[in-house]
Amino acid sequence: MKQQLKEELEEFLRLFILDGLQFRDDDEGRQLVDEINRAFREGQIGKRVGRAAFREFDLEKIKQIAQEHRQKVEGIYKAYFDRHTCLYAAGPSWDPDNPQPPLIYNDIVDKFYDEAAGGWISKEKPPGAAILIFISEKKEGGKKE
Repeated sequence: MKQQLKEELEEFLRLFILDGLQFRDDDEGRQLVDEINRAFREGQIGKRVGRAAFREFDLEKIKQIAQEHRQKVEGIYKAYFDRHTCLYAAGPSWDPDNPQPPLIYNDIVDKFYDEAAGGWISKEKPPGAAILIFISEKKEGGKKE
């Protein structure tokens, strides 16, 4: 019974901590998952949650530990997500009579940012070929990637 509780608790933690986060199945995505797993081990999350569950029987403490780790994971994830946010310049951007500004797009979630909605929304991509413009940080020597 204790083993079953442990497995269900681990599944709860995994679902809670990773809820809504999307990863690409590539080297960068796998590296991010490794970094999140490393933070889990270094923070001794499993040990702390196990102690709260099986020694202290404290559900609120389990929730607190999970929430704290979720915040840490969100911080790790933000840099990854931001690297995949770009300007999406398509047909309407190149219209000589009425050029439209490029849209803000994220290729991980395949969504556009909508300021009026206050977040990322799914919408049809504008017609025509598109150019995705990614902004990267400066490398040593002050040159952009």
